[in-house]
Amino acid sequence: MDYLKLLERSYELSLHNECPPQNRLDFLGEAVFGFTTYDSGPNALFAKKAVEACEAINNKATFDYIKDPDNYQWYLLMVNMPFFSNRLEWGTSIRGAWWNYYGETQSLESCSLFDEDGGQILTIDFVEDEWGKFIAAMVEFAATQPKEGPGV
Repeated sequence: MDYLKLLERSYELSLHNECPPQNRLDFLGEAVFGFTTYDSGPNALFAKKAVEACEAINNKATFDYIKDPDNYQWYLLMVNMPFFSNRLEWGTSIRGAWWNYYGETQSLESCSLFDEDGGQILTIDFVEDEWGKFIAAMVEFAATQPKEGPGV
């Protein structure tokens, strides 16, 4: 599956909702991370920090990411959120966490993701390294977020 196209398509379709997301990060905050804020600014900010944590975990660069004291606090908060907590392993230190997709199926539930025909995808099951590929696509999707507006 092309996860970047999945996110692009789903985002574009969400813009036609009664309460559309204000931007890509706002979309990710609700559709992927499951944040409930009823406020696009904080939702986008939380999603931005979640994407940063995802990228650090995916790239095995968590220790570099948390050298910054602000990133350190956001990282610890994010890895304790439901999106992260059941998907991570960390051995002796949560600061060096990695995705637990070796031999495990990761499932993502959302009511805001759509297939090529516009059909709703309620659950995506990721096997092996597909989870890492999804995370990489999500990081790329978020990187095209305009540098101004709510939460950025």
